[in-house]
Amino acid sequence: MDYLVFDMKNYWRILFYSLLLSPLISCGGSSSSSPVPTLPNPVEPTPYSYQMPINKNDGWQVAHLDDANIKKTFLSSMMTAIQNETYVRIDSVQIVRNNKLIFDELIRTSLGGHDRYIGNTDLRVHSMQSTTKSFVSALVGIAIDRGDINSVDDKFYDFFTEYNDFDNWDIRKTQVSLKNVLTMQHGWEWDEWSFPYSNDNNSLGFTYRNSSDHVKFLLDLPMVTEPGSTYAYSTIASVALGAAVENSTGIQLKDYADQYLFEPLGITTHRWDFTPVGRLHTGGGLWLGGRDMLKFGQLYLNNGLWNGQRIISENWVEQSFQRRVNFNYGHSDGYGYQWWRKDFSISGKGIIQAYFTAGNGGQFIYVIPTLDAVIAFTGGNYDSLLMYQADTLMQQYVLPAFD
Repeated sequence: MDYLVFDMKNYWRILFYSLLLSPLISCGGSSSSSPVPTLPNPVEPTPYSYQMPINKNDGWQVAHLDDANIKKTFLSSMMTAIQNETYVRIDSVQIVRNNKLIFDELIRTSLGGHDRYIGNTDLRVHSMQSTTKSFVSALVGIAIDRGDINSVDDKFYDFFTEYNDFDNWDIRKTQVSLKNVLTMQHGWEWDEWSFPYSNDNNSLGFTYRNSSDHVKFLLDLPMVTEPGSTYAYSTIASVALGAAVENSTGIQLKDYADQYLFEPLGITTHRWDFTPVGRLHTGGGLWLGGRDMLKFGQLYLNNGLWNGQRIISENWVEQSFQRRVNFNYGHSDGYGYQWWRKDFSISGKGIIQAYFTAGNGGQFIYVIPTLDAVIAFTGGNYDSLLMYQADTLMQQYVLPAFD
């Protein structure tokens, strides 16, 4: 497996102070429903020519768009708009239908700052940002399926016996369950959406700058709401989920993930960011290629099966996709176990339900059961509402292309 450990503390310091950060964007979500801006004056269109994906013997069968009942004109128009910067910094788009890879476009031609910090030199391998959260949810499900964790009702603080005590003790801390953390209804005092990361009122930025053990820092926070009552998106909560799996199994999480998720999916080239104390950054630190993103989506589309092999229970997939929290953020109308939901309204097709992962910059995996499809995007629109261009591309081009 391809791992790289680097100085996360220095990475985040550089990141927070070198970028102008939006107060409304986190590692994977936004409370804003503002329309997604696009470049006002697109340049002259350049012709796009579709090519069937290459068979790389990576577990994917490939097929032509015409064989999958996909209207090529819609996707050609999308690619022309991307190539000519009507939509900017879209790095790749991949589509699977009927368990076959039919569209595989790598768009970016150069590496960026995120790649340099981790030493990535492969254009196809991309930072997943908060799409990582859906992967740690899968690991929680696998741990429950295997009996390493009893259930989502297990009390969360019980996973962390390495700590002798916790600051700001409150009886409500004994009531926080694994389920509460999976659904971001944990009750801790946390806000990573209302302020820029560089502002100490941003919980995530403050945590990165003022602690090395992010999980302990989270568990020490005051409780402000009853567990299970209020949604508060937290990247460090997802890091703590990974730590809970590692503590419950007694196996290093990267090894556990390899054995029970990545190796069965045939994912052999991936990278992880680590926290300063050596934990996997399961809140946003995974790096993958687009074809491997699709494998993860297909796993959930197939109710936990990959090429006939059971990796996750059908029950966990069903539970993960259930709407546990209702809201309207524009790009999403609900949240499950570290998965987002949205109903797309498409002219002539009605409502199409999507379940998806979301990561800062434009990292998305859409699972569309009614169309037997998985769509993946990567992008470089970090800390910008432009990350939600993928939502617009789904609405205007991708979903209308399906017959």
